[in-house]
Amino acid sequence: MKCIKTLSLFLLTISLTGCNSTSYKPKELDPDKAYDNVYLIMGQSNASGCSYYQYLETLEPELYAKYNTGNNDVLITYDCDDRLEYNYLPTQFGFGHDEDCFGPEIGMAEVLSEQEGTSYIIKATFSATGLMSHYVSPKNKKKLSLYKRFLKFITTQLKALEAQGKNPRVRGVFWMQGESDTFLEHPEKYGQAQELFVKYLRHDLNKWIYDHFNFVDAYIFTRGICWVNPEIINDAKQKFADENEHCYCIKTNGEDETAIKLYLKCETNEGDDLAHYDSSSMVLLGKTAGQLIIK
Repeated sequence: MKCIKTLSLFLLTISLTGCNSTSYKPKELDPDKAYDNVYLIMGQSNASGCSYYQYLETLEPELYAKYNTGNNDVLITYDCDDRLEYNYLPTQFGFGHDEDCFGPEIGMAEVLSEQEGTSYIIKATFSATGLMSHYVSPKNKKKLSLYKRFLKFITTQLKALEAQGKNPRVRGVFWMQGESDTFLEHPEKYGQAQELFVKYLRHDLNKWIYDHFNFVDAYIFTRGICWVNPEIINDAKQKFADENEHCYCIKTNGEDETAIKLYLKCETNEGDDLAHYDSSSMVLLGKTAGQLIIK
């Protein structure tokens, strides 16, 4: 009987620590080794980037000139709304939802190049997708289709760096998402899903994580927008950041003195875009995320 009980306990342990294990044990940094810092961008359309860069030519001419030709210090690869680029290219405009657009990679690259020098961005985003419908399920704790797809892309791109003789270190992810989840039946479960998402990322990328892995999040838009109770999502984001180490949340609606204030697109004079940020706001969002992700 004792042997049977021992075997049962052993099998139970395996079932609890098997493929859905969320163990997270970052390796210590070796002071004698050089690391190649890698940053992730994930989320839906404001992570993909629907901001038109043409408007920056007059608003921010120096930044426009720099990223119109490409920032050679920060190289990017992306799977963005089915626009796929396996090569690491200098970060520039046109790597957003379409070739006329850009996302947070521009502002992030500006911060990274100023404070770090050479680094890498892996962008894995898809517009109009939900955390709880495409990435992870809080109901059964399963990894869903888009999570699996992007994990495969990210690991493939990390291995590509290794093949080039690099020593990649994944520093963290900037997550810009949540709008689609306001329409789901139980948006109050967003926090549970976010906890799973971060645990799974940290576990599945543990091979390339040293010291710690930052999770940088941002509020979704709330001022006069058509989302259903966006405050539920934002409250969940803030609570998760407050309760977990190396997790940060950017307030984007000018809520208080710690917040930035982003604006929706109205640059085309074709009516307001009720879902996406204007060009200056997207630059500010990327810079703010960049300052947090390198902590």
